[in-house]
Amino acid sequence: MVDLAKMVISTLEDERRPFHSVLMLANNVRKVKQVADVLPDGIHFSVLSSQNRVVESLREVEIECGLLEESLSSQGLGVLNHVHDLVLQAIGEGNLSSGERLLVVLAEPIDGVIVIDTTTLNSNRFASLAHDFSIELEVLSKLMQLSRQIGSRGREGHAVGALFAIGPLPVLRKHSTALVLNPFKGHPAEKRTVAEDSNHETLAEFAWLDGAILFNKEGIASDAGRYIQVPAGISAKPGEGGRHLAARAISQLAESIAICVSSSGTITLYANGRDRYKVKLN
Repeated sequence: MVDLAKMVISTLEDERRPFHSVLMLANNVRKVKQVADVLPDGIHFSVLSSQNRVVESLREVEIECGLLEESLSSQGLGVLNHVHDLVLQAIGEGNLSSGERLLVVLAEPIDGVIVIDTTTLNSNRFASLAHDFSIELEVLSKLMQLSRQIGSRGREGHAVGALFAIGPLPVLRKHSTALVLNPFKGHPAEKRTVAEDSNHETLAEFAWLDGAILFNKEGIASDAGRYIQVPAGISAKPGEGGRHLAARAISQLAESIAICVSSSGTITLYANGRDRYKVKLN
């Protein structure tokens, strides 16, 4: 049986360059605690698990832990692709910087450690999407940050959803209808840009309106409360709710990007009618 704690100690001692953070994928609380006990002070440690009980137990002892939507135990060697996507996702969302070194500890479905130097990762989904749609990477990252804020917090103690569409405004407006008077009209661009964290509270308030918020490619909000007109040729998939259908439809109709925050705590990014990225917050 592999002793993960000893393996981590050996890797930390053998590597000449320091690690910026340690990420562990595990469904076993005991293994996580064993690894946490051997890590040096000051190194950031986080865990991802596909079991709610593990997440809850680790949070009780103040170990940072998130919930994965896909089951770890069923992935087999496919977990290596999952790790790759998670690292690229972290870079795209600004949680991990290019040039940092990450130690990944696998405890499920296989045991082992992986050393990742992000300087060797020259592409990622967010960067590719930003390039393909001529959108600044910062805009997508900030929209994901806003989406996480909405999905994690909700409103007045209740889970809520939201829908953002980013692309050419004339086309986005062509395929949507105003449900309310536009609250952004007449306000300066610096008060409507998602690039400024100070605007996120205001954007979140308007995101809770029925309909979508439209952003131009520079990340400046132009309209809120837009009802997406879904044509008869685009039908809902099994289990797909109205907000997800609207997001998928507008991304296809306007050849744009749409981000859907569901009340269940899932964030889904659509591009050209396809689901390109999904994360579950709780």
